[in-house]
Amino acid sequence: MHEAVKIHDDGTENSKVILRDITEEKCKQHPTERAIFLCNIHDSVICGRCLHSEHLSCGKEVVDLLHAVVNIDCEKVNTMKSLLMEVKDEIMFLKDEAEQSKESYTKNADRCMQECMDLGNKIKRQVDELTSGIKDNTTETQNENLATHSHITKLCDEKTNWCEDEESKIDNFVDNNMAGHLYLMSRQFDKEVSDARSHLKEIKNKHSFNGVDFKENKVILKCLFEDLEEVCEQQEEVNGSDDGNANDVVTSATKIIKTRRELTALLNQAIHKLNYSEK
Repeated sequence: MHEAVKIHDDGTENSKVILRDITEEKCKQHPTERAIFLCNIHDSVICGRCLHSEHLSCGKEVVDLLHAVVNIDCEKVNTMKSLLMEVKDEIMFLKDEAEQSKESYTKNADRCMQECMDLGNKIKRQVDELTSGIKDNTTETQNENLATHSHITKLCDEKTNWCEDEESKIDNFVDNNMAGHLYLMSRQFDKEVSDARSHLKEIKNKHSFNGVDFKENKVILKCLFEDLEEVCEQQEEVNGSDDGNANDVVTSATKIIKTRRELTALLNQAIHKLNYSEK
């Protein structure tokens, strides 16, 4: 067991600090040897036998963990925990946003469902099949929104657990003076945080909510009662922005006054006048 002794300014020895975190690790190539060196070229922890054999040419790229990382780097610890806190804040923001979207789209779906039922009562049995189709579509869309919310929530919980696990590791290394493990962890930490953030952004962009909106079309209702055609219109328009948010549903406010028959009659008149003018 390697040991380090801390000396006070007056020259007296303090209690011995045991470097358990590094010296207890075994070399993968030589299980009887302790791994106390880090080869930056091969990105591996090695022992003295490895150092004097296949890693002899690595030179200054080999770090002596017993002497290079004896003390906890408080600034690095604070930076790592600060990054974790930022990721957790981003997770919470995304989770809250998803929760608000779920509530908003649930109300929208309920409203569309009620309007659909009202229209079904107006045109009775002739449009039962179509109204049933609209209801099924609204239900399906809402089910997709609920599934999206569930998926986002699940992934957010997984990332939260990851942050808490990483934070627990950092606290454990600090509490047990395991500077070596903390040093090794910090080498890949920024990349892991970046990967977590990229995953969150991917989740936000790929899993968006879809809105539905119901619009009673006056001209189609007029045509319905004229031709007894089972027609209704449900308008849906959802645009996903670059940051993964779904824009509010937009419905057209265009008013159509004339029916299909009236428009057909006007077209026939225009054709007749055109033929007459050519003659």
